[in-house]
Amino acid sequence: MKKIIILMAILSLFMIGIVNATALTCAIIEPNSGDTLVDGSILNASFLEGDGNTTLGVIYTFASTSTANTSASFAPVVNLTGASLMANGSINSSFGAGDVLEDAADYTVTATVNGTACSGTATSVIVGRTTPSAPTTTQAAQSVLKAGSVLTYAVTGTDTTSCRASFQTSKVEKSSGTNTFAMVHSGDTCTYTIPSITIGDGVYSLRAWASDGTDATFSTPLDIEIDNIASNTNPAEDGLQVDIGKAVGEKIKGETIGTIAIILVIVYFVFNQKGSKRK
Repeated sequence: MKKIIILMAILSLFMIGIVNATALTCAIIEPNSGDTLVDGSILNASFLEGDGNTTLGVIYTFASTSTANTSASFAPVVNLTGASLMANGSINSSFGAGDVLEDAADYTVTATVNGTACSGTATSVIVGRTTPSAPTTTQAAQSVLKAGSVLTYAVTGTDTTSCRASFQTSKVEKSSGTNTFAMVHSGDTCTYTIPSITIGDGVYSLRAWASDGTDATFSTPLDIEIDNIASNTNPAEDGLQVDIGKAVGEKIKGETIGTIAIILVIVYFVFNQKGSKRK
């Protein structure tokens, strides 16, 4: 009888352990998809855990394909010492200036609590805490640029995700239009190679602008000249025109010589006839 009672007591304790050993679950509450984060914005994850942990740590991961640093993680910790085995609640963290994260408009935010992935992935999250530094260049004013010339601008890579070059006929700030083109951005540099046909010959006010996905900053206007369209862009046609001109010239030359020869023959006969009559 005592053995049965002891066995039932052990079984009861075992069942209590099973009930209390609820697996940890969590979910992202803030941010939501499409939210904009600035300094001081709140990050929040809720949790439900029953495995007896007294300290819980949440890690938020921000990932973007348009930034130099593709991902960054933040790890606030909450201490649950003295909490019940079925503790539940939330963990708040303030998004601050000390968190190294570039501005962008395409972040995907995920979170884990004590290694358990949380539900509620947030997409298209905007981080807008800085304004890009203005691009600068060593290109000389009044430069004449031809097809293949490369424009190089220095930018601050950590606050830049893309660059554009704008060739305008006035010094008004513009970032769109038929003469605005994407530049190649790599680290702290943005470059643009002048194409052979796209930009017409002329004098332009050149501006480069750096964007972080949320803000843009323009460079100082730079007057330059584009001279990249030849009078005839087809060498074969140029050669054909030369050949035709040469042939025409030779024909005219031949006809002229023939005409002079005929005139000389006529003059010769005229003078001969006069000489015969005098005799």
